[in-house]
Amino acid sequence: MDLLKRTTFIVENADRAARFYESVFGWTRWYDRRLVADRRFPPTGSGQDAEVHLVILETSDPVVGKLGFLQYIESPFEPETSRHGKVRSRVRPGEPILVVATKDVDGVHDRAVAAGATVVTPPVDWTVPAPSGGQGIHLRSVSLFDPNGIYLEVSAHPDTD
Repeated sequence: MDLLKRTTFIVENADRAARFYESVFGWTRWYDRRLVADRRFPPTGSGQDAEVHLVILETSDPVVGKLGFLQYIESPFEPETSRHGKVRSRVRPGEPILVVATKDVDGVHDRAVAAGATVVTPPVDWTVPAPSGGQGIHLRSVSLFDPNGIYLEVSAHPDTD
């Protein structure tokens, strides 16, 4: 069985990135270490191993509910690749979308704003087509960028919660 177990984002400050998700969603630290990353995993193009700080948060599902933040202590990246300090309002091709299910969209919105998120669409009710083509699925969602520029869609299914 193949199972997606974690998504990890490369960020400028792993601790700061993790604190955002801890404060907004209440997720907890499962892993928090400095280590040496092999130059091949992930490939940065620097040609050498690098010291990194890796923080992995655990959500309510201990198997698939993990989110990682990887910080290079001495960044091998060009300065223009930095997202910190830039207000984002659009996604770009190749970017992931972090989709989070919650029962409290309005609370997530308020905590995210307090933690420095850029809200693109405040909480709104809308309907998406059902996978089988039947009746649509009612959602209550908020759309935002976290302080690192990571795009999130956070939704509740009010009809089934």
